[in-house]
Amino acid sequence: MDGLKKLNLLFLEDNEEFARNIIEFLNIYFKEVFHSTTIKKALELFNDNKIDIIISDIKVEDGNGLVFIKSVRQINNEIPIVILSAHKDEDFLFKAIPLNIFAYELKPLRYDKFIELLKMLSSKFESKKIMSLKKGFAYDFKKRELYVNAECIKLTKKETFFVELMMQNIDEMVTIDMIQRNVWQENFMSDSAIKNLVFRLRKKVGFDFISTVSCLGYKLESISL
Repeated sequence: MDGLKKLNLLFLEDNEEFARNIIEFLNIYFKEVFHSTTIKKALELFNDNKIDIIISDIKVEDGNGLVFIKSVRQINNEIPIVILSAHKDEDFLFKAIPLNIFAYELKPLRYDKFIELLKMLSSKFESKKIMSLKKGFAYDFKKRELYVNAECIKLTKKETFFVELMMQNIDEMVTIDMIQRNVWQENFMSDSAIKNLVFRLRKKVGFDFISTVSCLGYKLESISL
């Protein structure tokens, strides 16, 4: 599970005592654990940081965890989301089916079960270690490196965030709003800043890497079969 050490986790849980114990455990395995007791703060953390995995309770002090998950899915369709709840809520499960939940676990979660869950999460990232794209492009998720015809292209931090956002939404349009939320660490990223980012990336890898959807966003296409 060494691969988890390069990943950031967001933990939405309003039981402070339970959260402290879990965070202490999670800090052993993850690069950084971001904790929130509210949906509002969780969304802020998600928008302002590079989050790789989410663990969320169902009911928190300012609402239903399903609201949070739906908001995340509007931005990112692939990020693994684990539900960790004290109750088995069948109505919630039914509503969550379209939202691609990675796992639904009841707390308290036994140590061996938690380790098994972390192994599953680690395997998910290992299984997509390298993604091959059209025209000789490939991305190594473990090393966070982009290759063009086997040549490694040096990317800036923001370029890396942008490329991974495109990978997570491959064959789908990535909107300007999604880029602002996931790439820029400040509150606002101007349209010109986004265009400059894309222009610099294209100069490095070629203008065929991504396509522009006029006035709306960008799209990265998978290999045509």
